[in-house]
Amino acid sequence: MKKIINIIIASLFLFVPLLIAQRPRMQAIESPQVHADRTVTFNFKAPQANQVELSTQFIKGPQALTKDSTGLWTITLGPVEPDIYPYNFIVDGISVADPNNVNIFPNERFKSSLVEIPADKPAIYSLQNVPHGQMTYCYYFSKSMQVTRPLIVYTPPGYNKNNQKYPVFYLISGTTDTEETWFKVGRANVILDNLIAQNKAVPMLIVMPYGNTFTGTPDPSSLQAADMYKIFNDDLVGSIIPYVEENFRAIPKRESRAIAGFSRGGGQSLFAGFTNIDKFAWICSYSAYLSPEVFEKYFSNIYSDPQATNNRLKLLWLGVGNEDFLYKQAITFNELLKEKHIEQQNLITSGGHTWMNARLYLTETLQLFFK
Repeated sequence: MKKIINIIIASLFLFVPLLIAQRPRMQAIESPQVHADRTVTFNFKAPQANQVELSTQFIKGPQALTKDSTGLWTITLGPVEPDIYPYNFIVDGISVADPNNVNIFPNERFKSSLVEIPADKPAIYSLQNVPHGQMTYCYYFSKSMQVTRPLIVYTPPGYNKNNQKYPVFYLISGTTDTEETWFKVGRANVILDNLIAQNKAVPMLIVMPYGNTFTGTPDPSSLQAADMYKIFNDDLVGSIIPYVEENFRAIPKRESRAIAGFSRGGGQSLFAGFTNIDKFAWICSYSAYLSPEVFEKYFSNIYSDPQATNNRLKLLWLGVGNEDFLYKQAITFNELLKEKHIEQQNLITSGGHTWMNARLYLTETLQLFFK
């Protein structure tokens, strides 16, 4: 009996390679293909699809791909202005990421891929031959929400080779984004690596928390937004900051803490910064604002004595694009601060509510912090 079993096992080992050899090989597809002239080709294999379109921020509206006899859909666009762009395919009305591209846009709702169009001179967000910091994935217990939550911490080059303490920059991403978005889309680590190497930024920690507090997405122009901002603020002050200062060599002083965010994260940063002016001396908003109702209800301490506020803040910085759907509200908030005699720095750029602008604002403010 044992001999028969051995014969069966040996036969299986001979048979399995034959099965593997007979399996059809998947066609190798390269997508996207970025060409030297900055045109870019996108490919998508879908023999049964009736229509495939491409959606990306460097074109106006979806563009139809052309199908060949093998079922490969393709389109070439450009030349494209150098930058990092999200894109996705629309297959018979369904939006999907590029299955042949490992560079995915981390987001809770839409699923996009990323394509980088390089410039002649390396951009500040492009990987360069400089010393690199380290990204650490962490988990902490939120006392206020009673749940374990993720965050990512960037430590600068040389962190593991010294005992130095560093200032901390708390960086919050936008609505439906995750704790990875400032890392994988914003390229915060690469930008800071390059700025440190150029002596344009101070070595610092960057803490990237998960900003979603599971309360939906309220209208930021209403007082309801403040309820969401308060939940994040409680988590930040009660759990995130203590976790970071216990587990990393952070300088535990207000002059050594900065906070900023994009979109919803910008509103959360403004709310948390003004609520805790005893803990943050550097406050920035990227494509965001606080409504007059929220500002006047919660922050009379900020505008009742503007000189005291101005003396305490090292920096209050606000950036927005002139095509941003929040541009009008952001400008209204800027004017409100001026009316209240609160000093600020502003940057109005072209473009809309995009991560291209978010990276630009990040680059500008990193060069101002802790100096």
